[in-house]
Amino acid sequence: MTDVLIDGCAGFLAGGLALSAAWGLFWLAISLVGLSRGTCGRRIVFMSLVGGGVPLALAIALVWWMSDLERMTSMFAVGLMGMPTVLAGLWLRRMSDGQRAGAHLVSSVRQLMGDLLGMHQGCGDCHDEHDHRTCR
Repeated sequence: MTDVLIDGCAGFLAGGLALSAAWGLFWLAISLVGLSRGTCGRRIVFMSLVGGGVPLALAIALVWWMSDLERMTSMFAVGLMGMPTVLAGLWLRRMSDGQRAGAHLVSSVRQLMGDLLGMHQGCGDCHDEHDHRTCR
């Protein structure tokens, strides 16, 4: 019974670390493009590298601790799906303005990507004043 609980918790932790690593590596790709364009600094690249690398290293250490995939049971797989399920539940939650939390996240990510990639430099920080496909 204890092994089942440990496997489930380890799977839940590994799922969270995998999501965190993917998020950090996503921002690493965005920040590297921004660095090459000269629209963001090296500190942003470093922080996104840390944000993706540390959870990835912890997930690798967790897999090593789990004896190289030998102890990964079906309970580990169930635990692995736990964190994405929690994230999906939070994504679908309604905010005070009636929109889903996921819609707020997507709009914030698009705005930050635009800032890091310098999307609105040619139009003087246009925000929502015109069609953004014409921005640089």
